[in-house]
Amino acid sequence: MTNKPGFYELVFLFILLSACGRVENDVTHYEEETEAVPTIISAPQPEPESLGEFSREDILTRLQSKLDNKEDLWVHVLVPLCDNEHQGIVPVSQSLGDGSNPKSNLYWGALYGVKTHLKKHKDWTLVESIQQPNMDDVILERVVFRKETDGQSIYIVADAYRGDQMKDCLSDYLNALAGKSKASLHVHDTDIGILGNADLIVFNGHNGLMDVEMDIIPNQDDSYRDAMAIACASHGYFTGHLEYTGGYPLLMTTNLLAPEAYVLENVISTWAEGKDGKSIADAAGKAYHEYQNCGYKGARRLFTTGW
Repeated sequence: MTNKPGFYELVFLFILLSACGRVENDVTHYEEETEAVPTIISAPQPEPESLGEFSREDILTRLQSKLDNKEDLWVHVLVPLCDNEHQGIVPVSQSLGDGSNPKSNLYWGALYGVKTHLKKHKDWTLVESIQQPNMDDVILERVVFRKETDGQSIYIVADAYRGDQMKDCLSDYLNALAGKSKASLHVHDTDIGILGNADLIVFNGHNGLMDVEMDIIPNQDDSYRDAMAIACASHGYFTGHLEYTGGYPLLMTTNLLAPEAYVLENVISTWAEGKDGKSIADAAGKAYHEYQNCGYKGARRLFTTGW
C-alpha cells in the first residue's frame, strides 16, 4: 500500500508546481509537448588571468605623445539614466527619475545633467546630437562636445543609456576598457575614437554593480586605458573588474555622492592637461565642494585615484 503524502510534502509539491508554471513577460510557453532537445555538456572554461595592479606608465606615454603633437583627445562617457523603478536608488521626482526620458533626467537633461551642463559651459561647444545612434532603444541619445585649448581639440562623446538597460551600459564600459569593443564616430569631417578607441572612458551615474553581477572580461589587445567611474563608492565595486580589463582606476569614489556633470567636466579638463591622478582627484573635490558647498576636505575624501 502506498503512503499518502504528508502536509509538508504537499506544501513542497505546491511550491514546486507553482515555480514551474511561472511565466515571465518575455517568455512564451507552449501547451503541446515538443521534441526533447539533447543536453550539451560543455567543458569548464578556465578563469581569465588577472593583470594585477598595473601602473599607468604606458597610458601616460601615449597621452603625452598626443599632447606634444597637438592631436585630438577623445573621451567617451557612458551615462545610465537615473531610474526610480529599475535602479536601487533613493527615489527622486518622477521626471528626474524617468529612465526613458533624457530631456528631464537627473543625469542628462536636468540642470547638472551631462548634456545640459556641458551645453551651458562656456568652454564647450555642442557639435552634434544624435537620437538613438545604434537604431535601437538602448542608447536614447548621443551628444558630441568639443573644446579647443592651446591649438588642440578635446572631444567628449556622451551616450544616454535607458535606465532599465544598466547591464548593457556596464557591459559596453567593461568591453571598451578591455579593448574588446572599439569604434570610430565620423562627425563633420572628423573621426573620433569611441569605446576602446577613446583615450579616456568614463562611467557616470548610479553604481549599477550594486544591483547586477557582471562577468569578468579579460583584456583583448594588451593595451591599458584610463578609466573613471563617477558613481557611488565605485572604487570598491569597479577595481576588481579593472584588474582584468586593463582599465587604470584614474578616478574612483569612496562613498555616496551625487554623480553630476560639474565633476565630470572639471576632471576631464584637468586630465587633458596631462595632470596626474592626485591632481585629477583634487579637481573632482574642488568641483564637488563648489556646487555642493560641503567643505573641500570632505568633498576631496569622496575621490581617490589608483588601486
